[in-house]
Amino acid sequence: MLQIGLIGTGYWGPNLARSIESTNKASIRWLCDLDSERLAALSAKYPLARTTRDYEEILADENLDGVAISTPATTHFAIANRAIEAKKHVLVEKPMTENSEQAIRLIQNALKQKVVLMVGHVFEYNSTVRALKQLIVSGELGSIYYINFERTNLGPVRTDVNALVDLASHDVSIMCFLLDSTPQDVTARGQAFLNAGVEDAVFTTFTFPQGTIAHVHASWLNPRKVRRITVVGSRKMAIWDDLDLKNPIQIFDKRIDLPGEIPDTYMAYKTIVVEGNTFTPKIQLNQPLLAECEHFIDCIENKGNPLSDGYSGLRVVLSLEAAMKSMANHSRIVTIEIPNSV
Repeated sequence: MLQIGLIGTGYWGPNLARSIESTNKASIRWLCDLDSERLAALSAKYPLARTTRDYEEILADENLDGVAISTPATTHFAIANRAIEAKKHVLVEKPMTENSEQAIRLIQNALKQKVVLMVGHVFEYNSTVRALKQLIVSGELGSIYYINFERTNLGPVRTDVNALVDLASHDVSIMCFLLDSTPQDVTARGQAFLNAGVEDAVFTTFTFPQGTIAHVHASWLNPRKVRRITVVGSRKMAIWDDLDLKNPIQIFDKRIDLPGEIPDTYMAYKTIVVEGNTFTPKIQLNQPLLAECEHFIDCIENKGNPLSDGYSGLRVVLSLEAAMKSMANHSRIVTIEIPNSV
């Protein structure tokens, strides 16, 4: 059984610990956090795990196979890089690093040390998101015109990162996953209403090489919690709703069939609008975080490359980095380029 150390026992850490243990192929050997109270609380659930406030103590354990890092984003690079240097396999939460330079260094160091580097893009392991991707890949929706992402709620308000980094990192990983591509440019606008310099409402538009555009509305200032993706294709349209457990995906047989020229009368316009039925496919729901942890363990055991590997983490970081530049420059369009060194 693999031995895993958890670094960071705050909000997401306990979920990681539970999922790692639930794989039945790994156990929590170490728990690490600077907050002694949080550390003691989680330690009570895993009495066989050793505890420490210093992650260097974890990395010195020769019997440890890997670490799961669930600490503030500003600490990801330093901790993950030290873990890689200690030849430990790494599962690091999103975003992988603060900037693309750090992300590239992690990728290169992981290759050098021959360890698994995986990023916690949990929605890529969600069975409903995978079903949405299959609709796109199969061609059922036709050519994809645009994808709209809504990720809003009233809080929680953060001060370490803005709503773009905190919320939209999920949506950027999903859009790249759905389209098997990296956006080529982005324009973004955000506003800091509550804390100066920390945007709590962000509107971002990415353009992909195939012509698809993806728009993201991410905000901590919204009266309703929304987790929705709308995919508009040339043949059909689909809506994914993460909060609808009964019907997470709806497929709409709706489209515009242009005869060649845009009609100039209302009646002629009505003849080109296709209003078909709405379908709700049956999808077997899963536990995305458990699936993610199972994949991490499988990659360690079989020396595989994770679905959400370092490259996946890099393209998300590059996209967020470009969006931040756009926000800082009055929504100027910023090009997103993958460095040749990766």
